[in-house]
Amino acid sequence: MSRYTEAIDERSIAMMKRVLVGECARRVIKPESIEGEELALVILRDGMTEECELTVLLRNLVD
Repeated sequence: MSRYTEAIDERSIAMMKRVLVGECARRVIKPESIEGEELALVILRDGMTEECELTVLLRNLVD
């Protein structure tokens, strides 16, 4: 059974995708690469809903 009970709305998905694409561009990696997928998992697992918070979270990860 999943620990997530609520669906993610379209605006949140779009925001998470923006953060992922932006951070991948900064790191010069593709979102569909292994590294990009790892960043996507961090975004999904964290649960933050603010774009700037997610951006800071990813930038604080070791490149």
